Amino acid sequence: MISFRCLQLYLLPLLIVLPALHAEKDSEELNAALRELDALYAEVLPWMAQLYDPESGGFYESIGLKEGKEPGEYGPDIQSTFFAIIILKNTGLLETMPTHAKEKMIHYFQSRQDPQTGYFVDPDYPDMWDNQRVLGRALSFSVGSLEMLGSEPLYPLPGQARKSATTKSSDDENPSLRDASKQIQDTNETRTGKTKNIYIVPNDATLSKQEVADAPPHLASVEAFRLWLDKRPWDYSWTALDNLSSQSRLINALPPKLRNALINEAIRYVSAIQEPDTGLIGGGDPQVRISGAFKFVSFCKNSGRPVPRADKLQTTIGEWFTSDPDIDKIFFIRNACDMLFYLSRQTGQKPTEQELVNVVKFATNQLKQFRQDDGAFRSFTSGSFVSPNDLYIDNNSISAQAGDQSEMNGTSNAHRAWKAVYWIIDKERPRMTMDNFWEVCLQQDIPLQTESAGVNSIYIVP
Repeated sequence: MISFRCLQLYLLPLLIVLPALHAEKDSEELNAALRELDALYAEVLPWMAQLYDPESGGFYESIGLKEGKEPGEYGPDIQSTFFAIIILKNTGLLETMPTHAKEKMIHYFQSRQDPQTGYFVDPDYPDMWDNQRVLGRALSFSVGSLEMLGSEPLYPLPGQARKSATTKSSDDENPSLRDASKQIQDTNETRTGKTKNIYIVPNDATLSKQEVADAPPHLASVEAFRLWLDKRPWDYSWTALDNLSSQSRLINALPPKLRNALINEAIRYVSAIQEPDTGLIGGGDPQVRISGAFKFVSFCKNSGRPVPRADKLQTTIGEWFTSDPDIDKIFFIRNACDMLFYLSRQTGQKPTEQELVNVVKFATNQLKQFRQDDGAFRSFTSGSFVSPNDLYIDNNSISAQAGDQSEMNGTSNAHRAWKAVYWIIDKERPRMTMDNFWEVCLQQDIPLQTESAGVNSIYIVP
């Protein structure tokens, strides 16, 4: 008869080996899932190189726009150029950008800043003035792009003290910048909707004098901000919280006392309507509510504040990944992956190995629905649409006459989802590279087909 002690000694090696074998099996499954996900991005850079415009230094939203196949005179746009810069920075190609191309790209953004308000607007899209959300995003995108390019805006941003009329402006010595600034100002004067949407953000001097008539009405006081929050469409939380998130840079530009008061009010307001058991906020289907929560997480992150009920939100997202959701917008994938990473960092609750596998398989299977034959991604499963600067959405949507195709917004979200998945796993992501990217960008007489352009696109592991 085997004693209990002998049985223990016999089983102990098995108790050590079996978990190790199980972990190795899980790692193999995870690595296989990651390889399938990585393969979706093999042709993104060749596709993106075709969108560059050497004349302006910006990027078009889609090949259909670049080739002039869409309705209207749509040029490169701030949002698409910013998204392209993010991808280039992540691939290391921003560091290898030719000097003259970098100068052209810096000029692209600087020439789009309105000297009077500090906002950035594409001359081809004057209706940006009519959309406060778009203006807030363009401001963030332009300032962020200039920082990554090693430059800065020419004029004070909204909320910064403005120079006196006698001070020599930054573009006096640069005729091309002066002409671009005048074009923006001329456009501004013809926009009747500008006075409804564009305001000078108050600075310390104007607040001390209580001269806030020109301030954004909803940011002039906590009371005004609360009324503005009341009017958000909380039955569709993604839009409501996107409205809040788009104001982050404006709020952060305010004097500390007012800025902190508005951030406190925003978090208090949203926390009061947040579900205690799920962490979700407002109405809509699960995808909409999760994307709304992501916007709130972004607001908290940009404000340097912890996310209320982060543990509940993390559990909710983990369950959603295995619920086989019906996703028709690529943003839902990116938002959920991005949010899971940030929440897990705050809570310290790292997903289990099986949960990681679930996330990777979820992302891969969902992203395949948006992958296009041209090598990148579109935003919607229902079709391709024209929406530079995210202007023409919902009821104003414009179907792409060039047919099914990728665009920068969808591709940027797919790229961000890829990054977020690797962040969640805490593993270094393979790097996209293309040896002749800038040659293809700058030699526009080369045919657009990637085979004719002699593209060499491979993955490397840093």
